[in-house]
Amino acid sequence: MSIQVTCKSRTLWGKEREMIVDNRFVCSRSLAQQQVSKLASKETNDCVVRAFMCALDIPYDQAHEWVKEKLFRRDRQGTMMHAFGGLIIGKVKNGYKIDLVGAHPSYQGRYNKASSSLNSIQRPMLINPKYKKPTGYTLKSFMENNPTGRFVLIVQGHAVAVINGVLYGNQNEKYEGLYRSVWFAIECK
Repeated sequence: MSIQVTCKSRTLWGKEREMIVDNRFVCSRSLAQQQVSKLASKETNDCVVRAFMCALDIPYDQAHEWVKEKLFRRDRQGTMMHAFGGLIIGKVKNGYKIDLVGAHPSYQGRYNKASSSLNSIQRPMLINPKYKKPTGYTLKSFMENNPTGRFVLIVQGHAVAVINGVLYGNQNEKYEGLYRSVWFAIECK
């Protein structure tokens, strides 16, 4: 089943651009700041915290503490999912089991020796069935091909959540995040 993910809009300069339709996008920063949390308003580089907050359906403060404890995140610094993401695979949080769905085809055969690394876990490749050659997903194509489910997607230097075909990310991703390659997909089921 295919869902409408994008539409065209005009910029201030009259050019057309593709954007995610309003009912398929939620700003995760606004969602975090709406909660009664002083921590959410002063945090930076917290995309992984916000992605797990949405995917695991937990409050921001609880997600912050969990990512800090399990993924060795420091306040106001990013989370090294590539290095420590393997530590949470197979764990259960808030009734959701965390599982690695797969990795981009370019990661085939590139396994890190550290057991905490996402690369150390051998899983199927994330291959977009639209193409004949092994080609990975973009955020847009992943959303179209996975209309149901709760996912945390790792892209270059960033993380977002996709829940039932709705993207939870930064406000600018409504316009600019469509064609970022998905490196790793983590499902919370």
